Amino acid sequence: MAKAQEELGNMFKTFASGFDDERLDKFIQDSERIMRRPAGLLLAQAGLDASTSEPVTLLDHACGTGPIAAHLYETVDKEILSQSKMLCADISENLVGTLKRRAGKNGWSNVKTAVLDAQKSGLPEQSFSHITINFAMHVIPDPGAVLQDAMRILRPGGILAFTVWHKDNLGWVPDMRSSFATLPFEAPMPSKLPMAPNGASQFIDPDLIPEQLTRYGFENVKVQTVEHIMRIENAKDYLGSFGMMRDWMLKSYWSEESKEKAKGILDDHIIRHLTEKHNEQGWDLTWTLIMVTCRKPRP
Repeated sequence: MAKAQEELGNMFKTFASGFDDERLDKFIQDSERIMRRPAGLLLAQAGLDASTSEPVTLLDHACGTGPIAAHLYETVDKEILSQSKMLCADISENLVGTLKRRAGKNGWSNVKTAVLDAQKSGLPEQSFSHITINFAMHVIPDPGAVLQDAMRILRPGGILAFTVWHKDNLGWVPDMRSSFATLPFEAPMPSKLPMAPNGASQFIDPDLIPEQLTRYGFENVKVQTVEHIMRIENAKDYLGSFGMMRDWMLKSYWSEESKEKAKGILDDHIIRHLTEKHNEQGWDLTWTLIMVTCRKPRP
């Protein structure tokens, strides 16, 4: 588990390094296919949608490529947005740079960016009306520290909203597993891939999440389990979208001997296998996620 968490953390930190505009656009597009709809559902659960009538001060931790900001700029009234403030932060300098480029390109004038650790942000107390964390509480090493810091920097009555993958989520896993299983050498993958690489399994179980939040003083906890369907056009599309997950498996679980044997053949094998498996047709991936909102008590 520790090895998997370390490798995934290293990969997040180097995301999008050195991308030109064309490759950056493709990277954002691939990310949005997974992250954008859940971001919109989460924001709606937090009360941020077309009906929003008052300015907000929002911190988007683990901002990634910016699905939270993108959805807000497409749905919330422009006049309300012009009076609002948004800080998009991530521990990955590359991802923060990616979002900054995207914000400039799309005219997101109220978006500020920062490289921050959600476990210890150093931001002023009671400075935000909303905090969002889209798919990171199961990856960040100490999610309890995130909750503690969120309680500190939220204003009284402020809302914390986050998504995580459900403990039984499948997504990209079955197709990668069957691809590895048909290789002519040892290509291990865990029998049940950990949805919480940080080991905090209580944050990927909808029955256990409320207790974690009330322990840190939050109230009005709402937990919803939702399915998200992603269409895969063909095997090349799958590999283009989940090449990072392939690399994560190799770095975390494969021996040096297996890595050497895979050189020059692995991608062709995956494409050939998935093309045959899905009868040269596209297919749907089903993702199961958990959406959580809660509130900091008022005095």
